[in-house]
Amino acid sequence: MKTWTTKQRYATYDTYSKKELDRLQKLQRDSKWHLAYHLQPKSGLMNDPNGFTYINGEWRLAYQNFPFGPVHGLKSWENLVSNDLQNWRYIGSGLQPHAPYSMQGVYSGSGLAQGERQFLMYTGNVRTEDGGRISTQLGAWVEPDGELHELSQPLISGQPNGYTAHFRDPQILERDGRYYAILGAQREDKRGTILVYSAERPEGPWQLDGPLDFGFDSLGYMIECPNLAFVDGSVVLIFCPQGLDQSVCAYDNIYPNMYIVADDIDWASRKLVNPGPLHNLDVGFDCYAAQVVNEPNDHAHLISWMGLPDTTYASDEEDWQGCYSLARELHVIGKRLKQLPMMDSLIGAQMPVANATIDLVSVLHFEWQIGVDETLVVGNSKEQLRLKFNDTGVTVDRSGVASSNADDFGKTRSVPLVAGKHSADLYLDRSCFELYVDDGAGVLSGRYFPEDATNWTLKQAADTQVAVTGHKTKSIF
Repeated sequence: MKTWTTKQRYATYDTYSKKELDRLQKLQRDSKWHLAYHLQPKSGLMNDPNGFTYINGEWRLAYQNFPFGPVHGLKSWENLVSNDLQNWRYIGSGLQPHAPYSMQGVYSGSGLAQGERQFLMYTGNVRTEDGGRISTQLGAWVEPDGELHELSQPLISGQPNGYTAHFRDPQILERDGRYYAILGAQREDKRGTILVYSAERPEGPWQLDGPLDFGFDSLGYMIECPNLAFVDGSVVLIFCPQGLDQSVCAYDNIYPNMYIVADDIDWASRKLVNPGPLHNLDVGFDCYAAQVVNEPNDHAHLISWMGLPDTTYASDEEDWQGCYSLARELHVIGKRLKQLPMMDSLIGAQMPVANATIDLVSVLHFEWQIGVDETLVVGNSKEQLRLKFNDTGVTVDRSGVASSNADDFGKTRSVPLVAGKHSADLYLDRSCFELYVDDGAGVLSGRYFPEDATNWTLKQAADTQVAVTGHKTKSIF
């Protein structure tokens, strides 16, 4: 695989020919790991979801993209739209890197409906000659016809005193007639935090209100991708703390995606009201940079990047990397989230599972009681995914697949259970899976890259106590 220099990563897009882009797009389309119903890049790298907005009866979403390779190079946004959060279509390129504020990339940001127009707030990245960075928070209007108007002046010119240039990923919100933005930040003493800004208008001027009090003074050395979701009368803070101490909350991946459920937020004091404990958003192998869309009537949905920073994947050999989770409808029960996959329109005909070939574009439904101790194997003679059901939980073991990723962080992940009757849905899509346990009370997702997807079957004991049914799923590409 190609080794990328810094100069190559940040070369302008006009360095590449249309022929090269066409070649890369064909590689992705023809890949044996090309996905059927999960969002994926047309070429190159897909990472953070951005600009997730409900507007004019549809959902808009952008994906952060380096089109020319499976690396974190010069980033831009590519635009998508959906009427149901399931069937998506590409609608062209969005924000592009350019002088003077985003020469080395358009980084993460969010969207907000303002009548029929969409306002975007995002981070522009500039790298200095000595390897440093300049982070600037920028704004743009998107007209109903999709025409983009970038603001000529920054919304926030730089980080405040006492903070480093690791200052990014704004989420813009409108609450009670005032606008707020929360941003991931790093103090000069290398402690991660979330900063709150406010304004009377989306275009500003924006003022620093101060750090958000969410029950923890510091969580690691940097917080990325903070999002507030307003769900079922509660406030949910979703964020990515880098360098989080395992004694605060255990996690398995290089960096976690976490959440806290609170009763409310007091904007005057910048404080979550009665925050609950810290939880993993997804206990699987690949979940990061989740972004929320807040909708009318206390509804919210979420999409996450099924990838991780500083991680390589088997598809890198084909010059592409990354995909997104299914859109998930959010609900709050106590101080925990339930995440329900948006898939009803994509569920096809029922398929046999006993002594039958399992299509890797399908969903398997499991039901069992506590007291079961059983392992089911989905695979062929060469490669397998193993699912273990017992009193402690459901465990997915991907060690039997030829190519996975980040194996240094373990090859198994588990969803814990309590006593009672249980169910789970396993969504398979060629090179990714998502497991939703007990109607989304637990979620475990990941990538896997089988070299041979033929003749996969479901193997279970003759006296099995786990009931299994299956359905084919439809493709959106």
